[in-house]
Amino acid sequence: MSNELIRSLIGKTCQITTGSLGEAFDKVTVLDVQENWMQVERKNKVRLINADYITSVKILDEGEA
Repeated sequence: MSNELIRSLIGKTCQITTGSLGEAFDKVTVLDVQENWMQVERKNKVRLINADYITSVKILDEGEA
């Protein structure tokens, strides 16, 4: 996934899936993007996701977030 596309998600609440290689990250806020890593937060816990393995990103509406 292109870093420009990922950077456009900073500050947004999303649902991110990594397909069969990992797990789904539901209702996470994208904090930062560095090289091919995405820093996300959910319930005050910060995780790093390798963007090479992202298969789907859904930007959640206010009602979904």
